[in-house]
Amino acid sequence: MARGPWHEEADFVVVGASVGGLAAAVLAADRGCRTIIVERTKELGGGAAGEAETIAAAGSRWQRAAGIDDGAARLADDVLAATHGQVEPELAAALAAQGAPVVAWLADRCGAHIELLREHVPAGHSIHRLHGPGERGGASLIADLARAASRHSHVSLRTATLAERLVREDSGAVRGVSVRGERRGASQALGGRVLLACGGFAGDNALAAEHCPPVAELPFQGGARATGDGLRLGREAGAATRRLASWLVTPFLATPGQLVLSAPLVELGAVLVNQAGQRFADETAGSLSLATAVRLQPGRVAYVLFGERMAAAARAADPFFARVVLPRTGRRGATLEDLAKQFELDTEGLRLTVETFNAALERGPDRFGRSRFAGPLEPPFHAIRVTGARWRTLGGLAVDGTARVLDAEGQPIPGLYATGGAAAGLGAEGLLAGLAALAALGLARLAALDVIAQVAASEATDPAQ
Repeated sequence: MARGPWHEEADFVVVGASVGGLAAAVLAADRGCRTIIVERTKELGGGAAGEAETIAAAGSRWQRAAGIDDGAARLADDVLAATHGQVEPELAAALAAQGAPVVAWLADRCGAHIELLREHVPAGHSIHRLHGPGERGGASLIADLARAASRHSHVSLRTATLAERLVREDSGAVRGVSVRGERRGASQALGGRVLLACGGFAGDNALAAEHCPPVAELPFQGGARATGDGLRLGREAGAATRRLASWLVTPFLATPGQLVLSAPLVELGAVLVNQAGQRFADETAGSLSLATAVRLQPGRVAYVLFGERMAAAARAADPFFARVVLPRTGRRGATLEDLAKQFELDTEGLRLTVETFNAALERGPDRFGRSRFAGPLEPPFHAIRVTGARWRTLGGLAVDGTARVLDAEGQPIPGLYATGGAAAGLGAEGLLAGLAALAALGLARLAALDVIAQVAASEATDPAQ
């Protein structure tokens, strides 16, 4: 690596202490790479704490132990089918191959409690392959990775530090990054290969309006800042972008709490009601239209209403829902009257809604157009207050199968990598459950392995190192 006027030099500089950034840092440091993590906030893990962070992993030892025959090629086929070919086949294949080694590494190196979720096959997946990272979902994953990174002798962690710009050679190669502490005005130049792991741009209203005007009407309520730092840094270095108009929105953001309901409640028969206790939309409609409908209700909120049978099935299908979401955000009532009092819903309106819904189950599509039902609403009842929100960008910087950022001609920009929300990854309309975490951790692993190989090669040819 070319020398420069650096305040500090490392083999690897990770911008963003997201789960992908933390994983990449530990992976590289374990192989002797000097690594610096630069994080804008004082918190680690980005927005992962508010999500289940299940990982789609094909061919894992947990699947084999359960007698499940799966493989990377099958997962890649599922990805391409669900996203209608929007994701590059080479990238889908490369990331599908990372799932099994990633979950094994999390368990063996970081002490994560990995479990195969076997009660429900999410839409788009052809087999049980979602792996949970611990009892608290993303919060457990953050804790495991943060512990490994903060205790590592080869990792330097700098929080409350902003990455201002990438340092490049005349050739365009990235050789480091200029950073500045939030409370210290002087900039510092850190030398090293750079991984952008600093999230997407869902929290930037101007970028939302520019790339996907319909979602700009929804508020951003994700758990991370998501201000587009990675997109800005990459573009300044000449990076190409992909699928910037693809976003993930949710009509089911539990409030307060900022937890996304990932359990298949609607598939199990749940309905949405407003403060008057009335349904107002087809709960199986697209996420954007349903999120918009929720925001049009009094107080800009709605209530997911479901019975105990549905709650039990959702708990079994989604441990994060069972252990985190329902205990923190749910309310339970032996009768509709009991539940209505807890949320100050109109009791008579709620009773009429449930009676009408149950009576119409055998008739086919209801007046809102819903045609998929899974049985009646029966006591005891549960409800969760939700709102509609934009949650995550699915597009980002273009990357190849080794997480290298590509320029406008499709060529890798030397010394620059991206993962998580900063990278396009597997993000596209039709994103399957578990793919966001797979892409973040898979690209992190690929970037770290490439850096490790380059450092080893440079040390072999440079006796001074």
